[in-house]
Amino acid sequence: MKLTRSVTAVIAALTVLTVGAPASAESGTVALDTISIGTHNTFRGAASFEPFAGVIGWQEVNEPEDRTKLNNRLGAEYDTFFPAAEPAKAVPISWRVERFQLANSGSILTHGGEAGVTPARYVNWVILELRGTDKRFIVVNTHFISGAWGAHPERQARWNRHYEVLRDKVAEMRQNHPATPIFVVGDFNRHRAMGMPAPIRYVPLVGGGEVPLDHVYAPSNISHTQVHRQPRWGSDHHAYLVYATF
Repeated sequence: MKLTRSVTAVIAALTVLTVGAPASAESGTVALDTISIGTHNTFRGAASFEPFAGVIGWQEVNEPEDRTKLNNRLGAEYDTFFPAAEPAKAVPISWRVERFQLANSGSILTHGGEAGVTPARYVNWVILELRGTDKRFIVVNTHFISGAWGAHPERQARWNRHYEVLRDKVAEMRQNHPATPIFVVGDFNRHRAMGMPAPIRYVPLVGGGEVPLDHVYAPSNISHTQVHRQPRWGSDHHAYLVYATF
């Protein structure tokens, strides 16, 4: 898989930028695994679907030809969750099949669409298992309505409803899977870090700076890096990437 940092650099980053402590057991130290999770708004499918992380939440994969492009670019090395509902297919989640296998998946409507304003919006998620282990983790992907905190304040009710559905779904998964790390990614269309059910928190960018429109949230009780900004690869958004160890 093509990654933008060497294994040595990733290990160094995890050593310096960790949150929480590694797990341990009475019989000794538990073996840890490092995963990479990314998010990329593809500018209505115009971007190249780069294999820059082990698990990737995509946005604006709107049309069937965009999905064909995604599948062709990632090839057999990745599998992708496309929900049944057509608008929900715009926010798929891909994972590297050599490392992960799908345990479960789902999708929920946040609000309906309106012609000329917004498509119906969804929250999608997958539960993945690291092959050869009993470790599982959850990745949630979503894309909020645009302009609610800018030129179109009348859209804030839809944005707030979306956030409520997302937060409640994450809280439900936390209750149902208390020992499973949950990561939330997506285009939030807001330059503000949002609260999530503990211990899930917004992860800032390496080097700091303004909160981008594209957010990454990770559990604060496992080790993870800050978020690395990646190239745009033909999009109007950068891709973003985090490494986590558990």
